[in-house]
Amino acid sequence: MSSSGVTLREYTSRPAELFALSDEALLHLVHDDFKDELRRLNYAYSVGGKKDSSTSTTVSPSRILYPNDNDYDEVNRTLISILTLKWIYNQQYDVLVGNQGEALKLSRESFQRIREFYMDTIGKPDELYALIMSVVVNDIGKDKQLAVDYERKTGEDIDTSNHDMILIKAVRAGLVDCLERLEEDYKYDIILGMELGAEFNFGQLAQGENVPAALEILEIMRGRERSFKLRFMEQLLDIAGAAGHLDWTCAKKLTQSNYDAYRAVYDAGIGIIKKDGLSLRQGYDVVLTRRLDLLRDKGFRALDLSKPDNRALARILCMSSVADRNTAELYSKAWESLEDKVRQSLCESLNKDGIDGNTAVQVTYIPALVTQAVDVNGPWSPHQKKHFLQSALRYLERVMSAPVNISQRTSYVERNVLRTLKDVVQTQQFREDPTILERADIPEICSTKLA
Repeated sequence: MSSSGVTLREYTSRPAELFALSDEALLHLVHDDFKDELRRLNYAYSVGGKKDSSTSTTVSPSRILYPNDNDYDEVNRTLISILTLKWIYNQQYDVLVGNQGEALKLSRESFQRIREFYMDTIGKPDELYALIMSVVVNDIGKDKQLAVDYERKTGEDIDTSNHDMILIKAVRAGLVDCLERLEEDYKYDIILGMELGAEFNFGQLAQGENVPAALEILEIMRGRERSFKLRFMEQLLDIAGAAGHLDWTCAKKLTQSNYDAYRAVYDAGIGIIKKDGLSLRQGYDVVLTRRLDLLRDKGFRALDLSKPDNRALARILCMSSVADRNTAELYSKAWESLEDKVRQSLCESLNKDGIDGNTAVQVTYIPALVTQAVDVNGPWSPHQKKHFLQSALRYLERVMSAPVNISQRTSYVERNVLRTLKDVVQTQQFREDPTILERADIPEICSTKLA
């Protein structure tokens, strides 16, 4: 409750007053409504990183709420997402883009498009409150205690599940009390969004990391466009706050390229969930096409997604978020000069969608592995970068073509290459001899999606 005695829930019917509050007053208002949820974020694990120097003269959001404590990374990330809503409403473009690099900066046109997208929700009190709640609870599954509380109540150990799955299971078990404050229809919207988030990662689609069959879960949203829109809004705000633990002065990760990629995901999702909408493959192709359109505008040659070789290269370009002609040409040359046997095998694997009886392979963390291997902005010559990329592609071919020994009919399997990224690509030995990646272990299947 604010010093005026008005609660956050009451303020949502008066958004002009809500977003006219100082940052400190707004954050305390959110804290008053979500003490338990923010307390869980105090104990959430974090990705870490190096703080931006601009933060040295400013007080972090978590220090505003907990002045006697250390910074809580996940609290900072979450609260920057909330403050982004304020910057959007108040048309504070310069604040939002803040320390974004000039080449990466969100355009004013895109900022206005985002604002128009959010204003309808901001004008509906129940919907605005549901969105704020969704942002606050999104990452509480990162608190290990939530999995412990769930096991104590149900007897099921979910400690190794991803934080999105932990969250939805905790919700089903009645461990997230704040949801009971929502109107029933909006409660359903938010929980449906959590159901989607437990199995579908917006970022993976934005990078062409997952496979078309993974989009099948979107069908639970059919006829519930508002549910999908709220989930997408929460995810876009999550991106805005993603670096909030390192730089809490702006929405550093809500860059033009990230916005473009997520907008493509939204259009693909809406296209699929509409009645008589897009097929899963057509929806997936929306994302690939947007990437190719961007590169064609920069002068790169046109690629035809109906041709398997072109489609495979398009996925690789998407995986690495390639956004300029020179980098696209580097990838194209590396692809075309691969050994025929490797390229043909990888082409076949990258064209499997997991829908028509051919088991596809989803290689989790491959975008990070490939982009870090190439290190396009690093001090390497084009020739070296090409060899780094080709070693990554040869490794990807081995991972995707490894035998899948599963007796049941399977849509797709997942292999996670995070350990290879850390143990091989991030070493000096890889720079001296990139072929060590080609000999790296193939990870075991870590999850399976039955057909």
